Amino acid sequence: MKRSWILVLLLLSALAVQGQHRRTTTPRSSSEITIGALFSLTGDGATLGQASAAALDLARRDINQELAVLQLPYHVTTVAEDTALQPSVAAQKMSAFAARGIGIVLGPQTSAEAAAVRPIANEKGMIVVSQGSTASSLAIAGDNLFRLAPNDRLEGAAQAKELRADHIDVLVPLWRADAGNSGLHDSTKRSFEAAGGIVTPGASYDPTTTDFTLVVNTIAADVRAARAQHNVSTIAVYLASFEEAVGIMNLARLDPDLAAVRWYGADGVTQSQAILDDPGAAAFATTVSFTAPNVGLNESVRDRWQPISDEIAQRVGFKPDALALSVYDAAWVSALAAIEVDQRPDLLRESFVRNVQRYFGLTGPTALDAAGDRKIASFDFWTVRVVNGVRQWVLTSQI
Repeated sequence: MKRSWILVLLLLSALAVQGQHRRTTTPRSSSEITIGALFSLTGDGATLGQASAAALDLARRDINQELAVLQLPYHVTTVAEDTALQPSVAAQKMSAFAARGIGIVLGPQTSAEAAAVRPIANEKGMIVVSQGSTASSLAIAGDNLFRLAPNDRLEGAAQAKELRADHIDVLVPLWRADAGNSGLHDSTKRSFEAAGGIVTPGASYDPTTTDFTLVVNTIAADVRAARAQHNVSTIAVYLASFEEAVGIMNLARLDPDLAAVRWYGADGVTQSQAILDDPGAAAFATTVSFTAPNVGLNESVRDRWQPISDEIAQRVGFKPDALALSVYDAAWVSALAAIEVDQRPDLLRESFVRNVQRYFGLTGPTALDAAGDRKIASFDFWTVRVVNGVRQWVLTSQI
């Protein structure tokens, strides 16, 4: 993917910025641009984490190829750390990045982790660019947390529209009680009720939960109560979770009432390889037409994102989603921002904001709103179906 013209323009901009400041201060120069990354390479977020790590590695390769062609005195290195989806681990490794002088960190991929690293970023003047955090509670103007995922308000509105288009009148929610999934539950509930739907109390569970019997029984009771008053085709379960969804589905498939209604998910399980890899969960997901959204990819620029998507799939064994592809975009914006100000820490945030607002990448325009969240987004909805005898995620609608 050639971006030489972008780098030439930014090199001229960088020289101008450096010239403006050289009269009063000596700019910090370094040929090495180090980008840190906090991904869940293991645990319940491994699908997104592994695809994100591959996207970052490809971005590093492509950026360095362009820098070499243009003979620019910079070289990008990346350091990816596994958080296992644990906020405390993310904070610990964020502090380690700060101690190493790393000023740009991509990820973490959940809102609970983002909330844990945000104070460190603000205190140390670091930039954090999350590809998966959606909690509207973290939509805070002026901080150092930026998000290339739209916040839960946009996803909740799209989810409600999809549900109503599928003639769902009653929604039974089950959600992981963390910042991101609680936010998705709240926004979806609010939008669905505004559209005339009914949301039952449902159930939530602590992120440390391993036995889901109680919460599965709770939503089963909600479904049975709803069936007494509504046609079964108008009732659905909404699951806001990460890949612990596999354990939940393996319990739910044993209950005929839960297997008789449609199931929908939030972005934490969209295109999850863990669901497809588990025979019981995959069979159940197919039976209930399990459908979940992700940021939409623009078909008109498929020639930009398809080659990178294919390379990631070759590396990790499954197709990446749009959140993973946004890591590629985040790396480019980060590198361009660092080059523009010659890695001046006091100018880096301003440069990142300037560059992210004008960048158009694999996932389209990366422009952010006043709170630093992606402001332009459509949503693709993916459903688990059998195609040529193989269970896979199929794109079924776009909003």
